[in-house]
Amino acid sequence: MALRIGGNMTANKVQQHLMFAAQSVLVAIFGISLVAALHPDARAGVRSALVKDYRVLVSSARADLIGNGIAYTVTKVKTRDSIFLEVFRPEPDGSQKLMEKIELTDARDGYFNFNGRVANLALEDIDDDGRAEILVPVFDRDLVGRLSIFKYNEGMNGFERVVR
Repeated sequence: MALRIGGNMTANKVQQHLMFAAQSVLVAIFGISLVAALHPDARAGVRSALVKDYRVLVSSARADLIGNGIAYTVTKVKTRDSIFLEVFRPEPDGSQKLMEKIELTDARDGYFNFNGRVANLALEDIDDDGRAEILVPVFDRDLVGRLSIFKYNEGMNGFERVVR
C-alpha cells in the first residue's frame, strides 16, 4: 500500500520529483562550469566570485633612490591579480607617504642571487650615479624569468623601467 502525502502524491512520486530537481541542479552547475572553462570573461568572473582579494607584503628595502640623501622605502606587494612596487617617501613627522605605485606586468614572484644572497627585491646603485635602482625579478606566465630595473627620472618626477 502506497503512503499518501497531501493530495494525490505518493512517497514514490515525491522521490521522483526530488531526483528530478537534484539532476536539474547538477546539469545547471555543469553548464555554468563548461561556460566558465571555455569563455575567458566568464572564467574571470567565476574566479573573482570564488577567490578572495588579498594583499601580501613580499619584500621591502630602503635606499636613496633620488640622490638627495634620503632613504626611501620600496615594497613588493602581491595581490590576487598582480604584483606591485610601492615607493614611500619619509615625511618629517616620521610617517611614510606613498610616492608611486608601479604595477609589474608579470604575475609571478621571482628570486635571484644578488651579492651572494637570494633576493626578490634589491636596491643598488648599479650605474654609479649616486642613486639606487630598483631591481625586481619576476616570472612571466610561461615561467620565463625576467629582471626589471627601475630608475628615478627627474624629468617625469617618477620611476621608469630601464631594463625588462
